Amino acid sequence: MFDDFMDHTCNIYHLSEEPVEVGYGIAASGVKKEHMEPDEVDVKCHFHVNSATGSLLRVVQKEPYSSVDGALKLSVPIGTDIRMNDIVEDCRNGLKYRVGVPKVIHGGHHIIAIITRREGVEAAI
Repeated sequence: MFDDFMDHTCNIYHLSEEPVEVGYGIAASGVKKEHMEPDEVDVKCHFHVNSATGSLLRVVQKEPYSSVDGALKLSVPIGTDIRMNDIVEDCRNGLKYRVGVPKVIHGGHHIIAIITRREGVEAAI
């Protein structure tokens, strides 16, 4: 029955610390970047939608294109390797979100986390 609740799939990208060349011979250390390939593929999950107000995602008109910003709640099965600041990709539409603090619910029933999507300077950790 709970498996029926997990009606979406997502990919999870973990972050790793990599040196980054910022130009002019300067290298930045301690920068965490997402892996090129997902670490967890086709994870069963559920992206929650607030039925009273629709979704907390909104389309924001920016130049030269619009962007999707906002926050959602994500549920994944217990045992899923999901960490704070990981990147979650919705397999339905390719949108990527940053994970907040994952919380185990009901003593090991499942894991929930608030995921956010921002673009530009607002997207920095």
